[in-house]
Amino acid sequence: MSTYFRGILYDFLRFSGWTFLVLLGIVFLTSKSHLFAAAFAYLLSFLFVGSNFFVIKKIYRTKHSRFYRHFFISLATRFVLVLVALVVVLKATKIPQIYFTVSFIISYIFHSVIEIISINKLLETDN
Repeated sequence: MSTYFRGILYDFLRFSGWTFLVLLGIVFLTSKSHLFAAAFAYLLSFLFVGSNFFVIKKIYRTKHSRFYRHFFISLATRFVLVLVALVVVLKATKIPQIYFTVSFIISYIFHSVIEIISINKLLETDN
């Protein structure tokens, strides 16, 4: 793994970690009873978005057409898995559904934006 890729991955992890702590603080101050739902949603979205870095690590040095094809296939697969996981968690647990769902959607969008920024930084260095 190249040093630059590792640096981008560490930046993603560091930024996500600090954001997680801020989220926990905000939820703790506003609604302590829903802390688990918000934390679980954040960690689940982090798991799904962060797992895509394994795909990117394998393909980021390939031709652009192959990179885009593999990236979008992994993105579609991840989206289907996210929907399945969301339904399973909401049906199988007694977690507060509205807090979990809203936290999950917001954190998933947040992680996806950070992922796209990281990929953009990574691909800019290749040109």
